[in-house]
Amino acid sequence: MLMTESTPQRFCDMVMKGGITSGVVYPLAVTKLAEKFVFKNIGGTSAGAIAAAATAAAELRRDSGGFERLAQLPSFLSERAPDGSGSNLFAFFQPQRPTARLFRVCVAGLGGGWKAVVSVCFRIAVEFWPAILIGAIPGAAFLVLGLRDAHGAFRFICEIVGIFLLTIGAIIALAFHLLIILTRALPKNFYGLCSGMTDEFATGVNDVPLRRGKPLTYWLTEYLNGYVDRPVDHDPLTFGELWGNDPTDARRIDLEMMTTCLTQSRPYRLPFRDDAGVRENRFYFRPDEFRRLFPKSVVDWMLRHPRKLTESPPDAEERRKLLEDKGFYPLPGPADLPVVVAVRMSLSFPILLSAVPLYDFDRSRDPNGLNPERCWFSDGGVCSNFPLHFFDSPLPRWPTLSIDLRQVPPGTKDEQLLKLQQMVADNNEGIQENWNRFEFLEEINPNGPDRVARRERSGFGKLTGFAGAFIMTMQNWSDNTLSRLPGYRDRIRPVPLKRDEGGLNLNMPKKRIVDLTKRGTAAGQELIDRFSVPCLEPKMNWDNHRWLRMRSSLASLETILTEIDRACAQPQSDDKNFEAWLETTRCGEAPDFQWNHLQQNVAVNLIKGIRRIVAECKEVGVDVIDGSPWPRCELRRRPYV
Repeated sequence: MLMTESTPQRFCDMVMKGGITSGVVYPLAVTKLAEKFVFKNIGGTSAGAIAAAATAAAELRRDSGGFERLAQLPSFLSERAPDGSGSNLFAFFQPQRPTARLFRVCVAGLGGGWKAVVSVCFRIAVEFWPAILIGAIPGAAFLVLGLRDAHGAFRFICEIVGIFLLTIGAIIALAFHLLIILTRALPKNFYGLCSGMTDEFATGVNDVPLRRGKPLTYWLTEYLNGYVDRPVDHDPLTFGELWGNDPTDARRIDLEMMTTCLTQSRPYRLPFRDDAGVRENRFYFRPDEFRRLFPKSVVDWMLRHPRKLTESPPDAEERRKLLEDKGFYPLPGPADLPVVVAVRMSLSFPILLSAVPLYDFDRSRDPNGLNPERCWFSDGGVCSNFPLHFFDSPLPRWPTLSIDLRQVPPGTKDEQLLKLQQMVADNNEGIQENWNRFEFLEEINPNGPDRVARRERSGFGKLTGFAGAFIMTMQNWSDNTLSRLPGYRDRIRPVPLKRDEGGLNLNMPKKRIVDLTKRGTAAGQELIDRFSVPCLEPKMNWDNHRWLRMRSSLASLETILTEIDRACAQPQSDDKNFEAWLETTRCGEAPDFQWNHLQQNVAVNLIKGIRRIVAECKEVGVDVIDGSPWPRCELRRRPYV
C-alpha cells in the first residue's frame, strides 16, 4: 500500500477472539487503531474471523474510505430488520424449514433465567402442539372414562393415573418428535439449524424481496465485495487481492483464521497453505453442497479457478477429470480462495450454523486417491478461539495487538464496565491462572463494588458446570496458557461482557449493541496509548514489550542450544556423534532426505557455531535465562497450525 501524508507510518498486527455476536465489539476498536497503525497481519476465529476479514478489506481500501465504511457497520447491525422481528444482526440467522421450529425454541431460551425457562416451555407448546396432543390422547381418554364411570376413592385414583398418563404420554411423544428432528433434519442441514443461506438468495437473483433480511453468508459476501466496488453477483474478494500482485514479495495484507476439521480431529489455518513447507491445500468440494452454503457467484468462481496440479504422476490430469465426473472439484489455490469461504469455515458455530463439507483421501485405504471421503469443518474456536500464536516472532518488528472477550460477574454496573482497569498495569500482572468456578454462582456485592459474592449452585448446576468445565478446558487450554506468557499478556486488551451481551444473545437490543461498540472504542484507544510511538505510558509501552520478548526469547533459545550441545557431546555409546557424522557423511550416503554439498557445509558450520556459543557461555559462567520474565516459555517442534 502506498503511504500518504494521512497514512500512519507504523505497522501492527491484530488478533481477535471468537464470540458469535460479541464481534460487534471489533469494528470501532479497529477503526480507532487505524488512526495510528497500518494493519499488516490480521487474524481471528469465528466472529473474530468476520471482523478480521472486514479489517483486511478496510485496510485494502484505506485511501478510499475503507475504515469509514467499517465504522458504519455497528449502526447497521443494531438497526431493525425489514420485518421488525429483531435487529439486522439477528436476521442473519435464518433457519431452514425442517429446523425452523427447533430454532425458534432455542431462541426463546436466550438470556437464561426462569423467564427463559417459561418462554421455552411456551414456545415448545406452540411449535409442537400436534405431537403433544397425540401423546396426551391415551391418558386423556383414560381420564375421561374414569371421571364418567368411576366413583368414590376409585375415581380419585383414576384421576391421578389419568393425569400421570396424560403427562407422560405428552412428554414421550414430544421427545420422540424432537429426536426425529435432531437425528434427521440436523444432519441433512449439515449439522446446523441455519446454513447461512436461504433458497431464495442461493439462486443469485439480486431482486429477492427482503421479508426478514439477508442471511449471514449472502450478506457477508455482499459486504466484503462492497469494499472492492463489486456487487454480490460478481467475482468475490480473494486472498490474493489482499496479498498484492507480486507473489515473490511480502504480502501487503496477510489475513488468516482458524477452522476445525472434526473428521480429522485437528485445527487448520486458513487459507490452506500450498508450498514446499506445508502442503495442506489438498481438499475437494462438491458444487451441489456449496450452493447450499454460498452465493452462486462464489461457487462459480471456485469452479473457474481450481488449484494447479502439483502431482507428478502422468495420470494426474486424468485422475482429476475422473473426480470431476463424480462431482468433486479441487479447491482454488490459496491466492484464489474467496475470503468469504474461509470466514464461513471459521464461524461454523456448532449446531447454530451448519458445518462445511470438504473431501480428502485416506491414503491408507485409498492409495490411488479415487474415493474422496467427506471431512466436516466446524468453528475454529473448537481448538483455538483466541489464536495468539498467529504472526508470532521471537523478536517482533511491530506489535501484535489482541482483543479478548471476558465475562464479568452478574451485578456489574454499566458505568463500571468502561472504568475497570483492563490491561495489565505492570510486568508482574497477568501471571495468575484463569479460574472457572463452576460450583458457584458469582455476582457483584452491592455493598462493595470491588467485592464478589458467591453462592453454591444446586447439584444439577454443579453437574452441568462440571461438564461445561471439561469442554472449556479442551477448547481454551492452549489460548489460556499462551495468554500468561511474557510478551503476550501485556498486549491483550480484554473487553468485559455481561451475561446478556454477545455470545449466543442473537437478538440484542440496539442500546446493548451500542454499549458494546463503545467498549470496543475504549479498547482501541488503550492499545494506542500503550503501543503507539511516542507513547503515553511511561513503563508499559512498546520498548518494554520488545525488551520482554527479547529476554524471554533468548532464555528459550539458550535452553534449546544447550540441549543440542548435550546431544552432540554425549551420544549413547553405540550412536554416531552428530558433529562427526555430518562431517564424514558424503553426499548421497545419508539414510534419507539428502543434502547437497553446500547445504551440508552450512549444517556442519551451524552445529559448530551452536557448540561454540554454548562453550563460551559455560566459560563465562553466566546463564541468560537467569532473571528472565516468568513464566518461562520453551521452543519446541510442532506441525504448522
